Amino acid sequence: MRTVYEIVKFSRPKKKELSIIDCFSEYNRYDITDEDECESGEYIRLFRADDSYMENLVDSRFAVQMELPQMVTDYEKLYLALGFAEESVKKRHIHFVRSNGWDTYCSDGVQTKQYSIYDLQNYEKKVIKKCIAIKMETLWISSEEYVYPDRDRVNQFIPDIDKYRYVPINNRILAKAEIPFLIYERNRGKCLIEKY
Repeated sequence: MRTVYEIVKFSRPKKKELSIIDCFSEYNRYDITDEDECESGEYIRLFRADDSYMENLVDSRFAVQMELPQMVTDYEKLYLALGFAEESVKKRHIHFVRSNGWDTYCSDGVQTKQYSIYDLQNYEKKVIKKCIAIKMETLWISSEEYVYPDRDRVNQFIPDIDKYRYVPINNRILAKAEIPFLIYERNRGKCLIEKY
């Protein structure tokens, strides 16, 4: 199994960059295109303001606080339409049984009902979500094996390095965490390490 570390640098999005964002999604990212060049390689991610993973960034200089609409599924309405008893729905007795990606089966312990992925759009509602927007740029990804990055790019983010090379990241190197933490320490407070 491969473990990949990604180091991302934070910066504050500009008003113009935020103008392309019209709804909240914790899964999508908004790529920024530089008008003078082609792609800048930076993107904006949205995080929930109450997400404990990002709590240290909510009031930081890198974050812009926003309120955006988000489409969520009204499962109470869906379960009632499927024929489950109102009491079971209100007491949250409905539970997931299985799914094949297209159809989902749920049960209240007495009866089992099925709904399609296409049915969900009929039960969507709009809610306002408090979130933070952060502009991010990838500094280093540990899956970039045997890749020699552009020297100017390396010198920009990691000054004073004469020689460098990328090597396959195995468990021995990960245990020492030499490469990611070298970058992280030089950019403390400006980036984080994500593992996936």
